[in-house]
Amino acid sequence: MPLTETIHEIRNLIDGRPCPAADGATFTIKSPATGEPIGQIAKAGQADVDRAVGSAQSAFPVWAALTAYERQKIITKATGYVRTRADHIGRLMALEQGKPLAQSVSEIGGSCDTLDYYAAEGVRIEGVISPTEDRAYRSSIIYQPVGVCALITPWNYPVSLLSWKLGPALATGCTVVVKPTTVTPMSPTAFCQTLVEGGIPAGVINVLNGPGASLGEALMQHPLVKKIAMTGSSEVGKRIMQVVSPFLKKVSLELGGHCPAIVCSDADLDLAAKIIAYKGFRNCGQSCSSVNRVYAHRSIHDALVAKLKAIGEKMTIGDGITDPKVDLGPMATASGPKTSLAHVKDAVQKGAKLVTGGQRLTGAAFAAGLYFPPTILTGCSADMLVMREETFGPVIPFQAFDTNEQAIALANDTSYGLAAYLFTKDHTATVKISEALEAGTVCVNHGAVNTNYGPYAGWKDSGYGVELSRKAVFEYLKIKHIKTAI
Repeated sequence: MPLTETIHEIRNLIDGRPCPAADGATFTIKSPATGEPIGQIAKAGQADVDRAVGSAQSAFPVWAALTAYERQKIITKATGYVRTRADHIGRLMALEQGKPLAQSVSEIGGSCDTLDYYAAEGVRIEGVISPTEDRAYRSSIIYQPVGVCALITPWNYPVSLLSWKLGPALATGCTVVVKPTTVTPMSPTAFCQTLVEGGIPAGVINVLNGPGASLGEALMQHPLVKKIAMTGSSEVGKRIMQVVSPFLKKVSLELGGHCPAIVCSDADLDLAAKIIAYKGFRNCGQSCSSVNRVYAHRSIHDALVAKLKAIGEKMTIGDGITDPKVDLGPMATASGPKTSLAHVKDAVQKGAKLVTGGQRLTGAAFAAGLYFPPTILTGCSADMLVMREETFGPVIPFQAFDTNEQAIALANDTSYGLAAYLFTKDHTATVKISEALEAGTVCVNHGAVNTNYGPYAGWKDSGYGVELSRKAVFEYLKIKHIKTAI
């Protein structure tokens, strides 16, 4: 029996136990590869919010009172157990998100690595003993966990982007209520459930599934929730800031991007084409850090396009469940191919040239799914939607430039500032261009933008606060100054 014929029943996770919604409500999700129903999900309401937040609040004093070394031992034991279930959780992700199975399973292992990284960072949170103006005083600065955190997560990397929040929250002694997107609720819920099965105490991790407009705002406004962390669109991030502003809660947001790649005249073109293909086409371009627009020096522009075209046209596309090693699966939502096609049509109407792709795939293998091929456009300009808006699809537009100063100006001409890519062999150009780019992360001659040790902070409309690296730990801590007279 094909796996997509199995309907997976996913319940909420409250106080360590899977449970239906208080009113019995559910919603159904469908496979982006076949259009068939694959999951029946418990749809949480206000009563479930109160129960989950209450459970997290009850667990908080005990979890926070453990030493960081004790928490580290518990967390690493739990992630060790999750690794034994990575195939199962990864299969759920491939089913609901469309990402090929091999990539989905790999995401589970990487997410465990992130939790382990933060468990180790938890034991390195250091306070300060300060000199005082009088020998009769002693001054110390300590950090304490903020409390119950609401973690709101997206569908493009549904477990990885959860781990970026869950890792520092658990390591610092916070307890959480996770709200996955309704597009991909199965794999993050299973990931959290498996962590609990692996030894995370009941109530430390709770999961509620349901629509963001109601469930997300109920969590944000709950008086016992002290911190909100969210990955999503810039529009939703701004809405969160409005909702929580009366309560002055801690907030960290990883938002949209429209990431440029600058390819200089001296660049290694084989390397640049390989990295641009990886960052522009992988996961069907459904990543905030995807290469969204390429500025190529006029002298190497055509050669780079030809190399990228060759890579894109060799990529295999299909159902990542039936063929786990395909390069690309279907897009996760119906809006993905629709937006990609709209951006391509707009660009062509305004003078761009379609080099490859640009149409939804046809044929029996693709008829029921949300498939869109790697697409390349040349002759693009700033008045085109694809050069201004986040396509969130496998579409890479090119614009030629003549001077590095022109490339910098084009790259910075956006309201986003998440990541940028630079390809050059010249050290002076590396320093000058990377420092001039208005982005929280700049990758020079590589595409490994997200690393546990490197801070990931969005500039402009791309974020608020920081994720990843040791610095993210402090997003989940309160600072306290203790001044004592002796």
